[in-house]
Amino acid sequence: MIRAERFNLITNLANEMDIITLEELAGRLQVSVATVRRDVDELCSQGIVEKTRGGIIFCNRKTDSEPSRQLRSVLHTEEKKRIAQAAFRYIEPNSYYMFDSGSTVHELLKLIPVPFPISIVTYDLTFLPELNALENADVFILGGQLRRGQLACHGIFAEDYLDQMNAQVAFIGADSVDLNKGIMGFNTNDVPLKQKMIANSSHTILLCDHSKFDKHGFISIHGLKGIDLIITDSGTDPSIIQHLKDSGLKVEVV
Repeated sequence: MIRAERFNLITNLANEMDIITLEELAGRLQVSVATVRRDVDELCSQGIVEKTRGGIIFCNRKTDSEPSRQLRSVLHTEEKKRIAQAAFRYIEPNSYYMFDSGSTVHELLKLIPVPFPISIVTYDLTFLPELNALENADVFILGGQLRRGQLACHGIFAEDYLDQMNAQVAFIGADSVDLNKGIMGFNTNDVPLKQKMIANSSHTILLCDHSKFDKHGFISIHGLKGIDLIITDSGTDPSIIQHLKDSGLKVEVV
């Protein structure tokens, strides 16, 4: 396969996926990883792909569609860690918290010390390794229908279980944030769970990196007026931050 053919195949893969490892790409092209690295360097210079740890992200993927969990885990990781560190200051021992699904909330969970006494409610199954390691935590997993690809539970059973619970703080993530419509999502499965977490918690903290303000979700989940605190990173447009503050919202920028 000549180089032009490889470039065309790599570009077309953006219609199938949003991220791929170098090893998988080499297998598809039936060439060495060294050859793939050279091709990727050239495509990066053209703005077609972007390098990430051990792989590439396709730059021309649709920004208004739901990203895969794999892509979420490698995008804006430093910003998510700073946001998580800021959010951790609002966690106190022997208290109840609701942890929404998502990579930024996951970063927050990773900060909880193993011996820390805490009660956590969540429906994100990817959190299980960290949750299981917490020696003094009471963990409540909202069971229900498995949402494949995102490794989370949804449906009436999860909603009914959540109806019985209350917490001091709900840590909520977002697929996107609209200044007028509030928290937005790409699928309907998360909507009732996020809404119930917000309704059944004394305070709600929204964790969202700057990229969430550049996307447009499919469905409205909750207005920003009911959010007690928004934590975002310094990459967020200052005019957006000012607009939020002018609207009476509390915002922390990290």
